[in-house]
Amino acid sequence: MTKLIAFILLCVSVSSLKAQLFNGTMTFGDYTRENVTVQLQPTLQPDNYTLTLFGVKFARMMPVKLDVELAPIVIKDNQLGGDSIVPISKAKRYEKRLVRHLKGSQREGTLSFTCQMGGKKLTYNGTAKR
Repeated sequence: MTKLIAFILLCVSVSSLKAQLFNGTMTFGDYTRENVTVQLQPTLQPDNYTLTLFGVKFARMMPVKLDVELAPIVIKDNQLGGDSIVPISKAKRYEKRLVRHLKGSQREGTLSFTCQMGGKKLTYNGTAKR
């Protein structure tokens, strides 16, 4: 019974954490894509978030769009940070596309960040979706 109550409390805690959605421009190397949706989802760890890029391509001729999850992202005083993050897409870990030196900010309805992904620079600038 105690385990069931703990599980229910955990589910309520997770569901009460609000995700934030942003829409913006992503550049990866020399490829730029408009209208990229990014979600910041708080985790149960203080100051830790999961950042998900929805429906992204990393090259013009890339045949499929991917949802890519990056975690953990630390946000303190509106500043994003992270290093040595393994991207996950379709439940697969992409160690060769390691995310390094993620830095950025989230303030006043905007989200911007830069990082190195698999050795190429990735930038994102977006505004909150309403």
